[in-house]
Amino acid sequence: QLEALRTSHDLLADSRKEYEAASQRVPDERVQHLLHRISSERAALEAELAADIRHHDPSARPGDGTVGGTIHRALLTARDAINSTSEVNVLVECERQESDLLGHYDNVLDSADLNESTRATLAGQHAQIAKNVDNVRHLRKQLEAVVH
Repeated sequence: QLEALRTSHDLLADSRKEYEAASQRVPDERVQHLLHRISSERAALEAELAADIRHHDPSARPGDGTVGGTIHRALLTARDAINSTSEVNVLVECERQESDLLGHYDNVLDSADLNESTRATLAGQHAQIAKNVDNVRHLRKQLEAVVH
């Protein structure tokens, strides 16, 4: 259970950083606002999991992301420096990452031996992430309709 929480926390940290970085790469204010809001919400989800981790192990110090997440952000920044990446492409990438994060949560909720409190926390976070996927998808579709 503790390892699943740590991994979830690290993935949320990666997600928070990726949303914040993406919000700074796009000129459209609607996209900036949405990505910044999601990044801020991720910080709250991280704090919630960090408290749960410390509840299970008072000496635990939750991480601040993964090496893979750091590399991914660097690659996206380099890609955007070379090519002019559209808001639609940024949102497509956000949707993909969110789907991966939801898959992780599905696996943890399905397979981990979780106490009821932790299960409720993760289920609530899953629902919030799913709602954000819908918001990202909706904005992407609006932008695509304007482009086409």
